Amino acid sequence: MTHRSLLLSSAALWAACSSTQPPPSPPPPPPPPVDANASMLSNDPDAAVAAPAAAAEPLPPMAIVAGERREVPTPTPRVQISAPTNNATIREDRVEVRLNVQNWRDVANAADMRHVHLVLDNDPYIRVDDPSRPVPLEHLAQGTHVLRAFPGWETHETVKTAGAYAMVVFHVGAASRDLRFNPRAPMLTYSRPKGRVDGPGADHILLDFYLANVPANQVGPRAYRVRPSIDGAAQAELTAWVPYYIDHLPDGEHAITLELLGPNGQPAPGPFNRGEQRITVSRAPAPATPNTPAATAPADPHAGH
Repeated sequence: MTHRSLLLSSAALWAACSSTQPPPSPPPPPPPPVDANASMLSNDPDAAVAAPAAAAEPLPPMAIVAGERREVPTPTPRVQISAPTNNATIREDRVEVRLNVQNWRDVANAADMRHVHLVLDNDPYIRVDDPSRPVPLEHLAQGTHVLRAFPGWETHETVKTAGAYAMVVFHVGAASRDLRFNPRAPMLTYSRPKGRVDGPGADHILLDFYLANVPANQVGPRAYRVRPSIDGAAQAELTAWVPYYIDHLPDGEHAITLELLGPNGQPAPGPFNRGEQRITVSRAPAPATPNTPAATAPADPHAGH
């Protein structure tokens, strides 16, 4: 190899060795820290997990509180039961009740929500909006029945005054042999609550009743009074004839019992002096119902109000 060839080979080798390679790519940056609030089910790392619903605050303790009796309007409302007549015997298991009501609801005024409570035995009352129309009672059991009627305000509180109450006794087929009922003895009629209680009204539920044959001066702590029970637990006795309210009753089904006690603290005798009804309480809005006129028969669209 000539000296010239050696120089050329050396130059080529030096050029190859001295040529610079491009620097390697830097490593990718570390992933961002995982957000504890990021959704593990989303492709979007910024999607926030829905916060768990806040637990509902516990209700205050349940209590029964006294209200104020509403002033009786002038002129005083009057209620009479014109059919069936007292001590009538009905040959079939159906009867049409006819009422004569004065000084009360203006039926022509749709905004007037006053009505009449019609109670058969210890059944929940039937709301009667138009007392000029007969109210049919069907599938009646054989024997003696007691029918009561009294006015109710738009709030369902009863009108507590003389003359605003009517009662008749009638028989289907024949009188009951085992029913001991004295129509002149002190008598309690359960009125409210009944049916469903929905929405905001569930925090302040009307507890109301009607007392017959009990003079006002004979109602008190050592006279006639009413013992309420809720789900079998006796509550403080009600010693005045005024509307009461159940506050903070939890949602769900409940059994409400009212019992008339005599001056000796014992249950007053009489087949209807202890009334019990089951109600359903829900603070959710009332379920939607069709826009239908208020019933005058056993169906009561206002049962939960």
